[in-house]
Amino acid sequence: MSHALYATRLYWVGPRGGIAKLHGRRVDLHAPPHIAGRAVVGIDYIPEIGLRQIQPYAAAWRDMTDAEVAEADAVLRAVVVPAG
Repeated sequence: MSHALYATRLYWVGPRGGIAKLHGRRVDLHAPPHIAGRAVVGIDYIPEIGLRQIQPYAAAWRDMTDAEVAEADAVLRAVVVPAG
């Protein structure tokens, strides 16, 4: 799935890295985002299409909880600096 297709996305997959994108502004991630107090192994969060997948440390991929979605939104706001 191309990052260019969506205005908002939080994406990380293991050692390959990831992106944080909010309202079309993109930042490359060089370290995993922290959700629920720990670095994730993987996350693919695209609120525009309702994609909410996470792979916590030592666990399989699963749907994100509402609390994890709120944390992902907070990560996006903290990492992606608004234009201006």
